[in-house]
Amino acid sequence: MTERARRRKQKPVEFPHGHKRSGDRATNAGSVERVRDRMRAPAGTSFLLFLCVGVLVAMGIVRIQSTTAVLEAGGDITQLSEQQASLLEEKRRLSAERAYLRNPQQVQAVARDELGMVPVSPELVQKIRVREAPTP
Repeated sequence: MTERARRRKQKPVEFPHGHKRSGDRATNAGSVERVRDRMRAPAGTSFLLFLCVGVLVAMGIVRIQSTTAVLEAGGDITQLSEQQASLLEEKRRLSAERAYLRNPQQVQAVARDELGMVPVSPELVQKIRVREAPTP
């Protein structure tokens, strides 16, 4: 190759995808604007990006709210389970106390000791006879 051929400027190669190599130089002043135009996003891209971000944020908020609702329900279930256990324990205790207080020996002891009652002798029992009312 001759010296002259080496010094000759190479033509910039146009690629079908519209991009150039970093070593390529602009051939005229208008090419810079063309490159900027090619690099610009198409109309509506920013709106689409904003819409996608909005949808993702909304999905995150819904997810957090549902998780919070599940955790609150779990707390309520735990609280109600503890309340049920305490009520069942109280019911068991009251049933045992009722059985103790209904025992005839216990009733007799309370009547004799606390209330001062004595058993009735048969001669103190009076019979009550019901008379029929006279018809007018």
